[in-house]
Amino acid sequence: MINPIDLQSGDILFSANSGLRSRALRLFGNTSISHAFLYLGDGEVAEAVGSGVHIMPLAESVDENPLLVVYRHPHLNNLQAEKIREFAKAEAGGKYNYFGIIKQTPYTVTRKVCELPVIPRAFRHLCLNTMALVQVTPFSSDRYFCSQLVVAAYNYAGIPLTKTPAEWVAPGDLLHMRADDVPSVVPTYPLQYVGHLRCKTSLWQRNCTLADI
Repeated sequence: MINPIDLQSGDILFSANSGLRSRALRLFGNTSISHAFLYLGDGEVAEAVGSGVHIMPLAESVDENPLLVVYRHPHLNNLQAEKIREFAKAEAGGKYNYFGIIKQTPYTVTRKVCELPVIPRAFRHLCLNTMALVQVTPFSSDRYFCSQLVVAAYNYAGIPLTKTPAEWVAPGDLLHMRADDVPSVVPTYPLQYVGHLRCKTSLWQRNCTLADI
């Protein structure tokens, strides 16, 4: 467990709550988290939710989510972190990318074929990219869903999390970019686990350990 004072600007936060939408995303994505967002420093976070892109106090996220976990890019410097903050502030007030979520939903299900253990690892990324190209197709948009906002912010800062288009990346994909994991979306550098800001045990979260997220 960590405290808010341990966070650094640019950290990536993952959360899950007891809401129906969060449960559905975890079920279909086969992951323990349903949301990804950014810490901007000064006690603020940036996130894309149904009502749009918002800058809000970190304390509200801590209160709202029984699970809140922090990861960090190992090579992010202060200038790049400031660029992430600049991007988030510029996008604040923008609308949520519902169209992107609709396009990504069938891909979330069918991509499981590419992730089967019988699929050779060397072929897995080709399979995923081909399926994403057919089902999602990269598109330009000034709207964002949660993980798309995170990837786009890092792209803007000049330190991409991955070469994969932001529209293809789900919150669970970001989570599995961590060190010593087997990611479906190839990271530029593995993310480092910082700690849990909050964790309440539940049916979804049996223990508050790294192994359970």
